[in-house]
Amino acid sequence: MKKITNHKIFLLLFSFLMILGSSFFIFPITAAPEPKTSQISLNIVVTSEQYASINDIKDDFLASEYGNGIDSVTVTSSGDTANDQLTYIQTRMATQDTSLDVVGMDVVWTALFAENGWVINLDSYLEPNEMDNYIGGMVDSGTYNGSLWAFPYFFNLGVLYYRKDLLTKYGYDETDFDTWAELNATANDILEQENDPNLVGYVAQFDNYEGGTVNFQEWIGSNGATAIFDAQGNPDVTSTKIIEALTFLKALIATSATTDLRTTDYIINRDALTYNEGTSEGKWSDGEAIFCRQWPYVYGITIDNPDLNATDGMGTYTQFGVAPIPTFSGAADEKSSCVGGAILGISAYSEHKDAAYNLTKWLCSNYSQYYALDEYAHPPALKETYTTIPPGQEWVEDFYLASGVTLARPKNENYPDISSAISTRFSQIISCQSTPTAGMNNLQKDIEDILNPPPEVVPGYELSILLIAIASMMAIIIVFKKKKIF
Repeated sequence: MKKITNHKIFLLLFSFLMILGSSFFIFPITAAPEPKTSQISLNIVVTSEQYASINDIKDDFLASEYGNGIDSVTVTSSGDTANDQLTYIQTRMATQDTSLDVVGMDVVWTALFAENGWVINLDSYLEPNEMDNYIGGMVDSGTYNGSLWAFPYFFNLGVLYYRKDLLTKYGYDETDFDTWAELNATANDILEQENDPNLVGYVAQFDNYEGGTVNFQEWIGSNGATAIFDAQGNPDVTSTKIIEALTFLKALIATSATTDLRTTDYIINRDALTYNEGTSEGKWSDGEAIFCRQWPYVYGITIDNPDLNATDGMGTYTQFGVAPIPTFSGAADEKSSCVGGAILGISAYSEHKDAAYNLTKWLCSNYSQYYALDEYAHPPALKETYTTIPPGQEWVEDFYLASGVTLARPKNENYPDISSAISTRFSQIISCQSTPTAGMNNLQKDIEDILNPPPEVVPGYELSILLIAIASMMAIIIVFKKKKIF
């Protein structure tokens, strides 16, 4: 009998293990499939502004024909601002999160989301001419390269709230602030006569974020600069009209936090440079602003505010009013109100796309749109809802009729970077870190670099830097060779 050596035993065991291992590839062992279930739980993410109007009626959706086969809907708030929401959604999309079904999107994100494959093309779901039922600007916001990627949810545009009681007290009315010059004069006069140290003439969203971009475009649009790209798609932000508008605005802002507006020509306090939607609404709701640029949702907040909602007994509010944002001269080519609002897309990673579409379509139906308008003053994207406006919300009809002459932000897959550049340069100008001319020249270059970035050979290293590094390394090698170190 031959003796089996240790190395033969090793080879035998090794061969056995190899055969056993290969069997996992030839005859793979799979886990037992999970038992199938008919339960469908949907998740929708929206900003805090939209959260309540959806969460309130999610049970109504489940009880409707659209909700057949769906067991629950979870509504998640991703933050107060569009910036917060975009960061939140981008993080989830990067992990291809399958738990997210319906995505509440800002109207400027369609190109970005479509190009990245984060939402699905909705064309196959649509009935013929279905989008004719919605406001054209909202449909356009959800359209990219000829296809619909997001459903119109609620329509938004910038509006001006004003203290009707203070204007009446000092002999003014809504005809006295059609232009920015008139608004400035009216606010200055009231500030001086009212003699209230907490009162300011004007508040808006001037912080360095998307709200700053919106306010920038409204200010330049109100002087006739209604687009930041020319007909060929090239950036154009150095025109005389833009410089004039920003120069005028800058002159309204106090140069110090301790400046007393009552004794100067300023109508905007220094603190306002950090205001967003929430902080500017807070100043307005405290009764401390004569004029406030905001979105329509603040109307609902205002009529619930006992300090601002007095009426004449016949339903007309006597302490506040709503008007279009002023322009510089009132010319037809001056547009001072940016389109905003929300559109709803379906996540490309959702495991329940058909059910998600049912929720999306229901939220964009007359039932849901009416509720959001009635309870939260969210202007509908659906035209039908404007034919049955809830009592007390008749004011939205004026802005619906004006929806064809509003400003649109640029539709570009690089929009987040472009918007960030705009808000940064705008913030620098109004905070006196830059002149309007210098700031716009810098913005022009910023956008050009975003659209046509410098060539890179190695990610993170521009060509010139890389060439310098290579030349330096070669010089070192030559020196060391001469010293015979190598």
